[in-house]
Amino acid sequence: MATLSTNSQNTKDTAGGSSDTASTSYNAYAEMNAEQEFFLYELETTDSGSIGLVLRAIYDTGDVHKFARALEQRIAHYDKNILKVCTYHYQGFIDSMNQLKNLQTKCANIKDIAEKIDDNIQERSKELVKKGTEIVRYRKLQRNANTAIEQITMCLPILENYAKLQDLMKQKKYYQALKVLEELEHTYGSHINKYRFTQSLAKSMTPIRDEIRKNSYAELRIFLEDVAKIWQRIGEDATKATAIQTGFYKSSEKKDSDMDSRKFVTKEDIQLSKDGSILKRASKNPEGLEKKKTDYPETSMSATDNIDFAPIHRCCQIFSVLGEKDAFENYYRGEREKQTLTVITPPTKLQESITSSISYLDRIVGFFVVEDHIMNSQPGLVTNAYKDHLWDLALQQITATMNAHFGNCLDVEMMIKMKKVILLFALTMKSYGYGISSLYSLLQNFRDQYNEILMSEYCAQFEKALKEDNYTQITVKNEDEYKSVLAEYPHYKRFLDKEEYPRKFPFSRFVPTVFNQAKSYLRGCLRFMENLQLSQSEVDDTVRRYANVLLARWSGSLKLFVSDKSRSLIQLVQITINMGYLERSCEFLERYITELTNRGEGSHLVTLKDQVFRDARSEVEQLIDEKLREKVDDFLELAAYDWELPQASGVASDYIADLIKFLNTTFTAFTQLPSVLARHVCMQTCKYLADQMHNMLLSSDVKAVSTGVLEQFSLDVMQCEMFTAQCPVPGFDDATLSMTFAHLRQLLELVMNSDWTTYLAERGQNNSKYSRVKASNAAILLEKIIELEKKNSSFFSRSGDRKKLYDTILRQLKTLT
Repeated sequence: MATLSTNSQNTKDTAGGSSDTASTSYNAYAEMNAEQEFFLYELETTDSGSIGLVLRAIYDTGDVHKFARALEQRIAHYDKNILKVCTYHYQGFIDSMNQLKNLQTKCANIKDIAEKIDDNIQERSKELVKKGTEIVRYRKLQRNANTAIEQITMCLPILENYAKLQDLMKQKKYYQALKVLEELEHTYGSHINKYRFTQSLAKSMTPIRDEIRKNSYAELRIFLEDVAKIWQRIGEDATKATAIQTGFYKSSEKKDSDMDSRKFVTKEDIQLSKDGSILKRASKNPEGLEKKKTDYPETSMSATDNIDFAPIHRCCQIFSVLGEKDAFENYYRGEREKQTLTVITPPTKLQESITSSISYLDRIVGFFVVEDHIMNSQPGLVTNAYKDHLWDLALQQITATMNAHFGNCLDVEMMIKMKKVILLFALTMKSYGYGISSLYSLLQNFRDQYNEILMSEYCAQFEKALKEDNYTQITVKNEDEYKSVLAEYPHYKRFLDKEEYPRKFPFSRFVPTVFNQAKSYLRGCLRFMENLQLSQSEVDDTVRRYANVLLARWSGSLKLFVSDKSRSLIQLVQITINMGYLERSCEFLERYITELTNRGEGSHLVTLKDQVFRDARSEVEQLIDEKLREKVDDFLELAAYDWELPQASGVASDYIADLIKFLNTTFTAFTQLPSVLARHVCMQTCKYLADQMHNMLLSSDVKAVSTGVLEQFSLDVMQCEMFTAQCPVPGFDDATLSMTFAHLRQLLELVMNSDWTTYLAERGQNNSKYSRVKASNAAILLEKIIELEKKNSSFFSRSGDRKKLYDTILRQLKTLT
């Protein structure tokens, strides 16, 4: 150890002695130049990335061997310096090693002491460690217990809500159960999946949604089925309420003039009659009549107040929570559409009674009243578009049903009842916001059908009156009968009320009968249009239009009636008179319609056509002409002229006397005809008689005519001329009627007086004496005279000049012809 210390000291000294040398600057190699010195400096100081550049520069100078020797010299120099430094610090290293050895000994002693102390502590701390271990165990148990309590506390709401969920499901409170289920899933969802028992609860909750969904659908179906059972009662209540509110009311007793009394009629006090009107229902409790009716307002309850719509609301809420609102709406609408098809399907015995129709429509009203209520309470479930879709389906079926069952109805009273039923149905549906334009179109069709049936009935009555009338003027014997006729037909004639009894009306019983039929028909037309929401002008014009159609059909019936050849002249004359008064009755009917419709006087779009009988009247007038001509022909057939009569009898022929008597009687009856018609018929008859006598005289069947028969014929014509001069038909100008026989008179005078010179001389002049005689007719008659004289050959043998004269005149007449 001493030797080591001595060596260390020597080394230290040596190192210390040469420390100055190591710290001195490096002495350059004798052969080393500045450039090599620079390269060595660059290698020592530069980074490794630039070494390549330095080496490149060394190789570029070409002094590589010199630089290598310089580098070796520099390395040797650095090795020498390192050795000096190591030698300098070696003694300190030796001292340190000695100190460590001393420290090792002390540490071994300390370790022994520490082990003894440790053994002593270990022995003494065993009980303490045992107690500490127990403390740790108990603290762990306590911590676990607290954790368990905390977790169980967190699970208690789950168990409580699950129990509540089970109770709600048993009570069928599905919406509340669904809300509890939603709370379990969303609020406690994170805790449910931690434990096995909660996981089993979660599995048991999974089918609850399906059960709620299934039970909700079932509840909806049950509700719809239950409501379907009372559709008719709902419809009845709604219809009754509408009838009271709109005044569509008819009491079985005398109506109370005080309209406020209707406000106290409750739905229990009214019922719907078979004809669709509202009747008061007799109270079963006599004491009830004494109660104050002020406690029962008219609109105290609606038709749906007694219906519990809670199932609908619950289902809407449940399916909203389930997130299946659209599916529920589609299901509901599908079920309601099925029910729509069911309720609008008419019963098979609908046409047998009006009651079945009322029940059918009441069920439809009940269905749509319920639908309207659901739409108002659940707007998302039932929309206006969907409600209108169902109503359109119903309207199509109702229209088709009504047309099918009542389109061919021929009973007027049944049509009135159906009109009331359909109208009340339409008003009820309108009060709930449903469109009823097609129902008004249906009523319009029924109105046309009703009026067609009514018109057919009155046409039949008109034809019956035509057949049963006696066609004689009405004769009244006292004041009561006189007023009775005036009450039936407003006839006015100046001074008629001053005449003595019996008095005569110009028309027959047919006129007042038909006039009252027309008024009854107008009342029937108006009866159907009551409460049809038509303006007074529409009602007035419609009644007038139907009245015109009725008059036109009556005119057709008249034409058909008079076309029968068996009608007598008296009947035709009286029919013409009656038709004149029927035309006048149009003015009275105009005023009557105005009174019925309360429109008042003024302009009307439709007026009664009094000229509707014009064609029938013209036909009757023509038939009167024909009948008179037939009578004239009948009398003329009685004429038995001896055309070779040597001398006239001095008096008119019997047939002429009878004919004149008949014409006097007939034309006297014409005083009640219109003066123009009477004059026309008289003129045409006289012309016809004159023409027929003229044709008789010039007939080809008559070969020869004597002067005696001409004189007799002249006497007959004279009787006709006297008749025309004293004709009972007033209004003719002087000699106007007598001019009808002028051509016959001039022909007779020309031939009988042989005034041929004057005829030929004045031929073609306006003031000619024989201006109405045709040369051809004169020639024919002259030939007949010549023919008779030829038979009497002695006449021409004694008077040859006369024969030449006749031949000359005849040639001149033929020349003129």
